[in-house]
Amino acid sequence: NGWLRHKGFTFDISSRGTGATILSPGAQAADGVVKTGDESYGYSSGLAELDEMLGSAVMSEIFYRQDIPTERCLAVIGYPDATAIGVRSAPNLIRPAHIFRYLKQAKLCELKASVDYFIDREAENGIWKIDERSSRYSQALAYFARSYGKLAAVLEEEYIFNWLAWDGDNILASGAILDYGSIRQFAAKHDKYRFKDVDRYSASLQEQRRWARVLVQVFAQAMAFIESGKKKNLRAFKDADCLKVFDQAFAAERDFRTLWRIGFEREQIDYLREHAKKEIRDFDKALNYFEDLKISRGIERLPDGFTHKPIFLIRNLLRLMPSYLLAQAIRRVDEEHAYMPPDVLCRMMAASYVSKKDLELTPSRKEHVQNLQQSYLRLLAALGKPFDETLKTLQARSTIINHRHRITGDAMVFIIEEIMSMKGKMNINGLQEALEAFIDSQVLIPGKWRPVEPEDLKGNTLRARLLQKIEANLEEFKESI
Repeated sequence: NGWLRHKGFTFDISSRGTGATILSPGAQAADGVVKTGDESYGYSSGLAELDEMLGSAVMSEIFYRQDIPTERCLAVIGYPDATAIGVRSAPNLIRPAHIFRYLKQAKLCELKASVDYFIDREAENGIWKIDERSSRYSQALAYFARSYGKLAAVLEEEYIFNWLAWDGDNILASGAILDYGSIRQFAAKHDKYRFKDVDRYSASLQEQRRWARVLVQVFAQAMAFIESGKKKNLRAFKDADCLKVFDQAFAAERDFRTLWRIGFEREQIDYLREHAKKEIRDFDKALNYFEDLKISRGIERLPDGFTHKPIFLIRNLLRLMPSYLLAQAIRRVDEEHAYMPPDVLCRMMAASYVSKKDLELTPSRKEHVQNLQQSYLRLLAALGKPFDETLKTLQARSTIINHRHRITGDAMVFIIEEIMSMKGKMNINGLQEALEAFIDSQVLIPGKWRPVEPEDLKGNTLRARLLQKIEANLEEFKESI
């Protein structure tokens, strides 16, 4: 649509659902322009559904307010036939695909122009400064590597599914989330989940890191083409320095997210990342053992794909562990009599759908339970503070960060249905207020979190009934994808 400048900052504005164009995904299969509304060629109609646009608006706003890089939705315009237009914005809506199309076609001038446009916008907005003493393209490549490394870690650690692929069509070039049609936030590590598209399955949660890394490799190919005028094969960049930058950015953000989920404050995180690298690695390894375990029933088919459910909900452990250890008045790592018994710890973080077989306490699993608690306490000890002082901080913060009613993809689907059912019954201001209350309750950051107040759930007003249904859906789907 264009752009908007506000307080010295430029935002791109774009709309979805405004009709089919030659750029519609189905146009290539149809070998020509597709008529608006024609769904014969996959994603070809040029239309968007109201429920998808509302879900995109709500989820993107929740992510944005939690400092997860993302587009935002400015407005959703609904129509009587349940289609809608979604108006979205970001400081830079350029996608990698916009750049890569010229790379694939070996069109040097167009490639350079698209990259220059992206760089100039980022510089104009003050997002990063260009050092005139070195190549702007090498600086851009380092920027891409850092941004994509950070995003890949955020997605993996926060259990966010975002179908990354080498073509870079469903992500912003700045390393932010775009297009929420297939975006899901999982309750746990559903790293076997795959989304079923028209003719193929998606990458999995853990494979997103590899694809983000491939995108950086393609950027390396593009920058080298711009600077040399010669297009080399992508394989020539398999050991490019920018990939090391990506790996470093991924590791740094992964460590931050791990410590954040435990409940440490930012100052404590900075200290531990500097002085407790081994303790962080040990805890991460101990946690991954439980995070990766899957139920014995095997693969489960879903309406939009398949998954293999995890046995344990790690956020439950991180939320409840500080309270247990505080009650035990533990003071040192070697006070193993105060540790949580293996059966109690496993039941505490187990999903409700697991079987007895899934919770079988083998000697190996008992050792892993012991190691997990030791690793957790060694992290606390690395701060050099009394355990009770640190545990009180973790208790207060992890209760919010790992809230039991954290939004999942399934919950969002049904919550949007509830919101749509109120359309025409509630006035628009009342509906907007209820939406804002829900969004605020999902900004799970200590100091920013604003839970829905118990008083707001009482009574039989339309607003109270909507909030009650939202709470019920959050409870019902708290363990899902």
